Amino acid sequence: MSLTLVGISHHTAPVELREKLTFRDTEIHKVKEKEAVLLSTCNRTELYIHSHDDAHKERAVNFFKDHFQEGGLEKYLYIKEKQEMVRHLFTVAAGLDSLVYGEQEILKQVKDAYQAALNLGMTSKLFNVLFQRALYVGKLVRTHTGIAHGALSVGSVAVSLAEKIFGDLSESNVLLFGAGEMAEISARHLMSKKIKKLFVANRTLENAQKLAAQFQGAALNLEDGFSRMTSADIIITSVSSDEPILTSDMLKKTMSDRGNRSLFVIDIGVPRNVDASAHNLDNLYLYNIDDLQGIAGENLKSRGGEIEKARNIVNLKADEFCVWVKSLEEGDEKSLKHGAEYLRASAGDL
Repeated sequence: MSLTLVGISHHTAPVELREKLTFRDTEIHKVKEKEAVLLSTCNRTELYIHSHDDAHKERAVNFFKDHFQEGGLEKYLYIKEKQEMVRHLFTVAAGLDSLVYGEQEILKQVKDAYQAALNLGMTSKLFNVLFQRALYVGKLVRTHTGIAHGALSVGSVAVSLAEKIFGDLSESNVLLFGAGEMAEISARHLMSKKIKKLFVANRTLENAQKLAAQFQGAALNLEDGFSRMTSADIIITSVSSDEPILTSDMLKKTMSDRGNRSLFVIDIGVPRNVDASAHNLDNLYLYNIDDLQGIAGENLKSRGGEIEKARNIVNLKADEFCVWVKSLEEGDEKSLKHGAEYLRASAGDL
């Protein structure tokens, strides 16, 4: 079974390194492999390959090194092959390798990455079965365990951090940069805390208006958002951008304009949306996505048994898949029937 994964994640590298290896789903065409899926999220970048060429691992590592454009990357990368790769993919889809255990976003991200490769004809029958099976396992775990009960997302953990800092958020003005899925999750949790006012700033004003309208907030374009920083108590950034949208100089002026009144900035963008050097400004408290791990870890205590149950499901389904692949390699015609069964997510599978 020539299945290989090369990746980097929050387990092996800090955000300042991970952000140099981020890709959009559409960039899968940059991978010089016949069969590959490129999964890139705020916590990981992983390249899944099916190849009979012995040099594919070296090519995958070089693909990351070329994009990273700095030395010393190898010590942060991990390589998983065959059954270990299958088990890892199923674990990822189940939300068991995320910063926030049981999060829902990763399942869609796996699906989108797979769909992008499928659209370009970069998946074989084996890869199709593998990824569709992974999506099924992800749903199965969430259906048959309580891992997602009380589970948080990165956006909601950011709000929890704000609550830890301020306590009662009812008198807080919150400025949200971004109008995507993570921003929407953050906004929903912010409103559950009955904040004083929500402002949504985005490059595309129409998208900001759509999000703000859901929560009785105010929509702003980016320039107006920058001006609004003077009166905000909390800023949360979740923008897709290769460069920081908030520079240190910009924030230095903001702090001066607000009379150095304390400002809390939570940056959940990857690449980061806020210049890291802004952390040195007096009375500005900057947190990035890696700083959220402590809060996310607290959420695990009440779900330990469910996590173990989820892992058992993942291991069982990974073993089943590998048995099917072995029978396929040995020319067992029944394996074709089994493959079709893998593509059907029946509720009675357990």
